[in-house]
Amino acid sequence: MKIIVITENESNQRLDRFLKKLMPQASTGFLQKMLRKKRIKLNGQKSEPSTAIAAGDVVQIYFSEETISNFRSASAKKKLDKNSTILDIIYENSDLLVLNKPAEVLTQPDKTEEISLIDYAVDYLIKKGDYNPKTNLTFTPACANRLDKNTTGIILVPKNFKSLQDVNKAIREDQTEKIYYTLVCGKPQAVGEIVGYLKKDPDKNTVTFSEQQTSPSDKKSVLNYETLESHGDFSLLKINLKTGRSHQIRVQLAAVGFPILGDPKYGNRLINSRLYEESGLRSQLLHSAQFTLVDMGKTFTAPIPPIFEKMLKRFGFKDPFLLEK
Repeated sequence: MKIIVITENESNQRLDRFLKKLMPQASTGFLQKMLRKKRIKLNGQKSEPSTAIAAGDVVQIYFSEETISNFRSASAKKKLDKNSTILDIIYENSDLLVLNKPAEVLTQPDKTEEISLIDYAVDYLIKKGDYNPKTNLTFTPACANRLDKNTTGIILVPKNFKSLQDVNKAIREDQTEKIYYTLVCGKPQAVGEIVGYLKKDPDKNTVTFSEQQTSPSDKKSVLNYETLESHGDFSLLKINLKTGRSHQIRVQLAAVGFPILGDPKYGNRLINSRLYEESGLRSQLLHSAQFTLVDMGKTFTAPIPPIFEKMLKRFGFKDPFLLEK
C-alpha cells in the first residue's frame, strides 16, 4: 500500500483527476473502478471520483510499488544544453516566473524531441530549489500562456498549483491585457479592429481566416491595432490582442493585406527573402511586449529583441517603448 498526504500543490482538484496525473498510464475507467472497489481510499473511506481533495487529506492506494511505478512510467528526462543562456527572466517571486522567450524556441514540447522553453524553466526551478519533482507527485510547472515558436516575448510560468489556477482563471475570464508590437508591409489606417473566425488545420499547422463562421469549430478572433509609425512600404503597429488563438495576429494581419515582416507562413515571400539575405531575418517580427493580470494588479514588460531593434533602425523606426512615453 502507498500512502500519500495531499499538499497545497495537489489540493483543490477532483480525486480522479489527481489519480490520473499521479498514474497517467492507468485508464480513467480503471481508476474509477478501483475507487468503487475501495482499492483506493480517501481518508480511509470509499470516495466518489468527483470528491474535491484538500491539503492534509490522505490517499491510500492498495497497489504494489511495482504496479504504481508502471502506471507512472515517467518519460526519460531530456538532456539540456548546459551552456545555454536561454532563460531571460523578466520577473520572479515565490509563486511566478516570467520569461522573455527568444525566437526559434518552442514554448512547450510538441511531437518532436526538440527542447522547449518550459524544459529549461523546470530545470532552472529544480536547481534553484523552487520545485522538487520528488515531493510534487502530480504538479509540474507549465506555461500558462503560449507563443508561436518564432514569436518572442512574455511567457508566464506559475511555480505552484495555486498560482497556476489563479493565472489560468485570469486568462479564462478575460482578466488580462496583452500588447504586442510588430512590423508589417503596407500602411494600415491609424487605428483599426479585425474581427473574424479562424480555422486550424492541425496536419499542416496552418490557420485560415474568414469574416463569417463556416463551421462550429471556427474560433472567433478579435484584435485592435494602432499604427505608431509608417516609413516607406512598412509600418510599426501596436496590437491589443482581445482573444488568444493560434497564429491569430499573423493570420488576421495577412488576411487584411498587412503581412508581418519575416513571417515564413503568412508573409510576403519576396520581401522576406530579401530581408533574410540583407539582414539575416529568419522569423516574424512579432513581440509580446506587455502582459497584465488585471485582478492581480501585475503588469510585465519584455524589451524588444535585438533582431527587432536592428530592423527598426534599418527602416527608420523608433523603439515602440519610447513612442509610448
